[in-house]
Amino acid sequence: MFERIRGAGTVLAGSLVLLLAACGGGGGGGSDDGSGGGGGGGNAKTCSEQFNADAAAANPDACQPAYNTQCDALGARPPVNASEPSPCTKGGTDGGVTTESFTAADTNYTVLKPATGGKKGIYVGLHWRGGNGATMANNMRLAELAKARDLTVVVPDSAHNIIDLVFGGALKDWDYDGAPAAIAAVIADVKARNGIGNNVPVVLAGVSSGAAGAARFFCALGNQLDGLLMVSAGEISGESSTACLSATASAAKAATSVPVTMIQGGRDPAYADAHANFDRFKVINGCSNVRTVTLNEQVDIEVSTTCTSDDGIAFVNVKDSGHNWPGMDRPIPSNPVTDYIPAGSSSGAMSIFGRVSYSFDATIQGYDLVRSLD
Repeated sequence: MFERIRGAGTVLAGSLVLLLAACGGGGGGGSDDGSGGGGGGGNAKTCSEQFNADAAAANPDACQPAYNTQCDALGARPPVNASEPSPCTKGGTDGGVTTESFTAADTNYTVLKPATGGKKGIYVGLHWRGGNGATMANNMRLAELAKARDLTVVVPDSAHNIIDLVFGGALKDWDYDGAPAAIAAVIADVKARNGIGNNVPVVLAGVSSGAAGAARFFCALGNQLDGLLMVSAGEISGESSTACLSATASAAKAATSVPVTMIQGGRDPAYADAHANFDRFKVINGCSNVRTVTLNEQVDIEVSTTCTSDDGIAFVNVKDSGHNWPGMDRPIPSNPVTDYIPAGSSSGAMSIFGRVSYSFDATIQGYDLVRSLD
């Protein structure tokens, strides 16, 4: 995903190192019920019910992320792709989340469902370049999202290979032309298998090149979505995706608008590109009067619900974070030195260009923020 970093020429060896590091894991151990408790301020829901900007502005202390409440942390593990999601346990007991795997349109995917049925929404998570769905579920703590919010969580494996001649097709990527059709087929199959109607909200989330794939889906089939969550996005992970958002903004296609939350590390080289895309979503959704909410000393949230489309937008700046998913369950212990080195420690963990931050939880707080903008 780093082949598109703009700027001075990058030698081939450096590019290959970055590609090999391309975002395989991250964060350090957490589970979350959505954060704290309390809140208020113009929104009837508290932060523990649904993280939202109004509650965070009214009582930021009550809206900080709270980890390890739904599932136990997975602990240290090898920095390689998992073959299946790890069980959600709490206190040594079954956490009540089941997993099943299926195939639709030549795309393999895994479904995580809580004991409560997962009928309150569908959440589709698109992995980074070189990742897969099972590792996405583990590292991004998606079993606990399913449990905390009663969601059917879907983690597909991209069928698209890159640089086959060098790596034998080992790197899977979502930033390709056929991605929207493949994702749509997976969503349709999930609905049919689980008896989920079209009135149930669908949120599409992606990280890094997965965020680029999510942008492609929005541009092509945005009317099938009820929310878009893009983490560590920007031109670093998809020129063509950025171009599609630019074209959509230029055309001001309000009919394709959806609630959008973008989460970006302040140390990420793609920060400026991601914020440029946020400006495009302002146009697409017809939003004005963007205000800034300070959650803590590391997190500012730009948000607007004053939108002609009635779909709000938010941009979360996690200042101490790099190109990763804030709040991730990290496959290896953090290293305070190598976390600041691109591809440092060869961990495959998404700790490049900065530490993984726990000042914001991109998993449950991110999902909640998207839904609060509807």
